Amino acid sequence: MASRRQIREAAVQLLYARSARPDDNVEPEFWDLLNHNTLVTFDRTRIKTLTHLQQGRSVTTEKLKSLLLDAAPGILAADPSEKLARQLSNYQEAEAKWAESCENLPRLAKADTGGWQPQLHQLLNQIPNLKKQRTELIPQLQPLPPQHLKNLTDTLGKLAEYDQRANMVQFPQNHLDQRDLKPLHNLQDQMCSLQKQTLELADNVTSSITSIDTLINQTSTNFDLTRLSKVDLAILRLAAYEITQLPELDNAISINEAIDIARDFSGDEAASFVNGILHPIAKNHST
Repeated sequence: MASRRQIREAAVQLLYARSARPDDNVEPEFWDLLNHNTLVTFDRTRIKTLTHLQQGRSVTTEKLKSLLLDAAPGILAADPSEKLARQLSNYQEAEAKWAESCENLPRLAKADTGGWQPQLHQLLNQIPNLKKQRTELIPQLQPLPPQHLKNLTDTLGKLAEYDQRANMVQFPQNHLDQRDLKPLHNLQDQMCSLQKQTLELADNVTSSITSIDTLINQTSTNFDLTRLSKVDLAILRLAAYEITQLPELDNAISINEAIDIARDFSGDEAASFVNGILHPIAKNHST
């Protein structure tokens, strides 16, 4: 779960983004940036999970190739135009290429030379097309001799099972009961929790922004707030909101965390200024 410090830092950044681009919907881009490191970890975990769940797929595709060679006379008899034979060959090649690309993903991610995340997403997005090819082929196999038909349909069924496992990795939120996906569920929960709590805090600050700004202006009588950076203003707004409207929080903690965030985001001068504004607000509010 997200820590209090993570939530407050994220809320400050969201408040800053909103004030910097008030006419734009900055949130989709904001969440992508905020969750960047977690999303990278998520995709690395996806690759690890996908590789585990796809063990044996390449063997199955090689088996399919062998079965197609054995069934070639029957396939040609079922369709003398050779269209079915070409379709089956193209499908087998697509399956083999997919399995090879899947096996290469861990090496690409480990090398981290770039491109492995798009390749992962591209690979997962190819699953519906493989399913479509397979679905269109199965009815055309019915004229084959019974044993060839059974061998081919059984193998295609196994490949369909691999597709279902890949779909689980692509959409783990739709498969909450799968233990193999627990690491992915944990990372998704982490991102969702951070987003939910950050939005709640930032929205509460935004809804009270008029009274908060009035209080800050009254306290900073010797300073023009228009000269204040939007990041520092976001820090002040958040801390002032906590001090005045969240009595369950210790004012000293809110002030110290605001000072630390200001120091990290803007430097020592900003930290001193934030300290000078928040202490009088806390003192006046407690009296």
